[in-house]
Amino acid sequence: MVKKEIVKEADPSLQLSILIVSYNSVETIKSCIESLVDELILVSGEIIVVDNASIDDTPSLLKALATEHKQVQIQLNHSNRGFAVGNNQALELAKGKHVLILNPDTIIQQGSIKGLLQELESDERIGLVAPQLQFPDGRIQKSCRRFPTHMDVIYHSLGLSQLFPESKRFNGWKMGDFDHQTKCQVDQPAGAALLINGDILRQLNGFDPNFPMFFNDVDLCKRVKNLGCEIWYLPEFVVVHLGGASVKQAKIKMTVSSHVSFFRYFEKHFTRLHQQPLNFIIGLLLYLSLIPRILMISLFKRGINRSRDTL
Repeated sequence: MVKKEIVKEADPSLQLSILIVSYNSVETIKSCIESLVDELILVSGEIIVVDNASIDDTPSLLKALATEHKQVQIQLNHSNRGFAVGNNQALELAKGKHVLILNPDTIIQQGSIKGLLQELESDERIGLVAPQLQFPDGRIQKSCRRFPTHMDVIYHSLGLSQLFPESKRFNGWKMGDFDHQTKCQVDQPAGAALLINGDILRQLNGFDPNFPMFFNDVDLCKRVKNLGCEIWYLPEFVVVHLGGASVKQAKIKMTVSSHVSFFRYFEKHFTRLHQQPLNFIIGLLLYLSLIPRILMISLFKRGINRSRDTL
């Protein structure tokens, strides 16, 4: 896939562009946008929603919201182009100095956007900041991860990450040793809510469309870090996140997509000759592990009450 270059410059009078990609989000996106409109009283900003050909009432709801709120722009796709391309479409329209990547199943808590912006602008070395994500009942979501290595996949495949969930060695990728209550530099916060310096995002040309749904946030953070920029997790600012609303609509398809994108991540970022045998082994493990996962999803659909975390 040829990646379209994004060259639009920011409008210095506009602090923030909020980018949302929606798909069958009629049950969540109204609350999301209303929480954002309240926040934009404190900062100058715009909300750009790209809908990926929803088949529910999301398009008509978005039209109504755009009519009601002048800050809201919408673009309706005729096909589902994925999370990465959808965000890049929104980025082409964005005029803000900084960019907030946001899922439609989120609700911003009061003052969080202004606080995140202040932290982002407090040090020129900071390229990206992320809030704490919480479930609607107040439980903290484990949203930060280290960049994955070959050994992380091997430990996961052997079940060691499940046996030792708080081990930095065996579950280091998913940061099982981190309480998610402490402000710190991290490798990769979840893509559900990421505030990034707009110049950096435009310099990186947005998301890589080779990661349509999964690992696009990991790849983006990796490229931000490669520029020498810092990424900070800021738990004093909270976003409520329902989690997995779009993924649950096509669970098997999304599970396959996550494994494929995981392998593509290793292919992209581990390119040295001595790393190729490990890439092959990791690819084999990822593809073989699809079989039991798909079986479990099928059993779950038949009524077995069991959950399984995704890659």
